[in-house]
Amino acid sequence: MSEQNPYKTLGLAESASFEEIQAAKLKLSQQHQNDSTLVESLEAAYDAIIMERLRQRQQGTLDVPDQIRFAETPKKSFELPKSIDSSNLPNWLVDLRDQPEPQDLNWSLGVNGAIAATGLFLDVSLASTILTALLVANIYLLYRKENRFGRAFLVGVSSLILGVAIGSGINALIASQGGSLAIAPEQILIITSCISGGLTSSFLR
Repeated sequence: MSEQNPYKTLGLAESASFEEIQAAKLKLSQQHQNDSTLVESLEAAYDAIIMERLRQRQQGTLDVPDQIRFAETPKKSFELPKSIDSSNLPNWLVDLRDQPEPQDLNWSLGVNGAIAATGLFLDVSLASTILTALLVANIYLLYRKENRFGRAFLVGVSSLILGVAIGSGINALIASQGGSLAIAPEQILIITSCISGGLTSSFLR
């Protein structure tokens, strides 16, 4: 049997129908089931013919039965999450929400990330100074969006309080379990405050 021409491998003419192709592959596979190498060549020939005919169908030059589908299984598409319906949100929350530009997002996350990294390397006695710098930075990041200092101050302070509260809760949980981390409790407060500040200055205004 020829390994160059898949039709000759299956003993078929190039005008053979799909039914004839399938029947020939099944018959020869059963006859030579003890010869794994030959069976593999029969399978390869069958696949080559099917793939070629499917390409012909895609080009509109051949009709292929609907049951021959394995070579063109449709890919699953993933839909992007739908945007939040603002009409279902309170007015004050809609007014606070922001969709940051990539540059603004990079600034907010970059500044807060830099402060968090600084807090890991400086002495813990400077924790209050670092948190003050964090507050000032996030107030500025919020203020530069709409030039409303009062709201920027309130949102910035609220963000810091939230971050400190989360960090305190984590420290309390660790202490209650009798465990410890490689970083000091003050550093945990700085990290959680930076995360809160980064999210706030990015997605609120």
